[in-house]
Parts: sequence; structure tokens; C-alpha cells
Amino acid sequence: MPYLTILSKNIRLLDNLYSLNDLHKASGGLQNHKPIHFLKNKQTQELINEIEQSKNSYFAVNTKRGGRNAGTWVCKELVYSYAMWISPKFHLNVIRAFDSMAIDQVSQLPSATLSRDLSLNDLIYELAKAKNVTTQNIHIHYNSVFNTNAWSQEQGFEHALAKRILKQDLVNELRTQSPELQSLKQQAKQHGLSLVDEQEYQAFQGRMLIQYQQIEKLVEDVMALCRNHNSLMNWVM
Repeated sequence: MPYLTILSKNIRLLDNLYSLNDLHKASGGLQNHKPIHFLKNKQTQELINEIEQSKNSYFAVNTKRGGRNAGTWVCKELVYSYAMWISPKFHLNVIRAFDSMAIDQVSQLPSATLSRDLSLNDLIYELAKAKNVTTQNIHIHYNSVFNTNAWSQEQGFEHALAKRILKQDLVNELRTQSPELQSLKQQAKQHGLSLVDEQEYQAFQGRMLIQYQQIEKLVEDVMALCRNHNSLMNWVM
């Protein structure tokens, strides 16, 4: 697991709790920012109570008096709260540090790959199996995505691009089933975020290209209809 690093200082982690003493040093180590002052704050005490009495409750603070891990250790929510208590600037540094750590975790996940080049029908079957739906559901979904059913026919540009997109969607679906990524998605959800990797974005661009080409063709058809209409009106008059 990547270390949480704030302003070039590593923040130790013990039993899923972060060292408040390390955070204090990273913030500049001012006397009035000592962890004891933060923990005595009324708003901090109320937040601790909320965390420990919530549905998914856990210990928010653990203070160790001696030994190698002596100090105060707090949950991630209190890390954010402590940073906000110190200053908006330090709060922003902490937010960006957690974001950077999440990106590092995603980059370390193993990439899912397909062992062979599958036909479009095979891709439809494997996607249905991975998503636990019927192949009919897959057809309905991609008919809506591509706004046409030409993608499922064994010819044409739509078929070739659809095969590429379905293959990538299958790879992405297999990746999302890894325990590591499930954990990251849960963490992102807790902060109102969602994870989208580059491959998913490229698949989205592929779908947009199909729709763009369909719009261009529609515009050409409308223009041709207008020209025919004008010609007919000139002939009548």
C-alpha cells in the first residue's frame, strides 16, 4: 500500500489509523497546532462521537503512551478535520495527498487481459456472464449505446468498432471484480467520487465517434432533402 505523503513527509499508518503527530510535523509543528489542542476541541469531540456511534462504527482515536508507536493515531475523517482546523492551505495539501495515493493504488492494480481474440458473439456471451445478465440484455444495451443495431452485423465499420469496444468493456468488467479495485471504489464513494480509468474513457470516445458519424450522416440527408425540395419548388414555379 502506498504511503500517505504530505509536503514530502511520510505519515505513518498503524491499524488503519494515521499518525496525528506526523501530521503535526508536516503542518509546520506550531505549538498551537499540537494534537492535544485539536482533540480537546468541542467540535472534534462531537465528530469523534459521531464516528464511533455511526452504523459502521470503529475507533476514531488510539493514543499509545509508550514504545515504538507512541503517539496519537486517528482515522481518515479526523485527518481531514485536523487539516481543516489548521488552515485551508494545509487542508488542500491533505486532500491532494489522499487523491495522489488513490491514483498510485489504481496504477498498481493488475491489468485484466483476454487470452485470445474473441469473436463478437463470444464477447457478447462473456460480457453477459461477467455482468450476470442475458445476452439479450447485452444486445439491448449496446443497441441503445450505438443508437443502431448495425454493430451486431458481421460487416461494416460499426461491427469492427463495436468489437473493439465490447472487448475493452469486458476487460474493464473483469478488472472491476478484483478485490483491490472494489475497495478503492468504496473509498471513492465515501467521498462522493468515482473511478474512471483511461481505458474506460477511450471506450466512451469510441461510442461518441459512432454517434458523431450518425449525426453527420443525418445532416447530409437533411441537406439533400432541402436541395431536392428547392429544386422541386423551382420546377413547379
